[in-house]
Amino acid sequence: MRQFTTFVLSLAFCVPAIAAIAPAAKAQESSTSIQSVKNERILTVSGRGIRAVKTTKARIQLGVTAEGKTAIDVQKEVARQANSIVSLLQRLSVEKLQTTSIQLSPKYVYENNRQRQDGFTGQTSVSFVVAIEQAGETLDAAVNAGANQVEQITFIATDTELNAAKQFALQDAVKDAQSQSNTVLSALGLSPKSIKAIQISDSAIAYPVPQPRMESLAKSANSVPILGGEQKVEASVTLQITY
Repeated sequence: MRQFTTFVLSLAFCVPAIAAIAPAAKAQESSTSIQSVKNERILTVSGRGIRAVKTTKARIQLGVTAEGKTAIDVQKEVARQANSIVSLLQRLSVEKLQTTSIQLSPKYVYENNRQRQDGFTGQTSVSFVVAIEQAGETLDAAVNAGANQVEQITFIATDTELNAAKQFALQDAVKDAQSQSNTVLSALGLSPKSIKAIQISDSAIAYPVPQPRMESLAKSANSVPILGGEQKVEASVTLQITY
């Protein structure tokens, strides 16, 4: 009976020793992992991608101005001409037709270094989108309907084309970043291991510079060619690469 008791006590003393070994092993493993992270070397590099998209549509803003002795007279004349233009554009089925501004203000003249009011000036503007090949004819018709100002013309691509270009620009940006990292690491005699983080910047769409405001478009619109350009879509990607 005494021998059995001795064996049990010996076993009891062994169990705490085994339990003490396990935490020590885990601590050593954790320490090794932390040390590995501390020694991790990271190269951060940014790449850019740019794709050009042919524009197929024109965003046009045009308007009418009128002058008169009273505000009511001017307002009526501006409304008459604006209604004529809007009705025409609706018949031509232009896209995104909307009124962009309405103004009515006193008109002043200067005589003998003094300012006095001489009636009122009214103005209204509308904008719309039309296919580039139809832009010239649409402007001619708008002039005949009463428009006497072309305030801005901007050439744009369709949303579908811009989205496709964005995807290609992102691919180009990734390739550019990887090419840069490979060049740098190779020059230093190092090798890339893995990509630790990826950051994508918002894509930027560059619009062609709008045409300057053309006062009194008058009757020469049909002699002005309407030619589109290109929109550029730019993407940026930043990679963190371990080596």
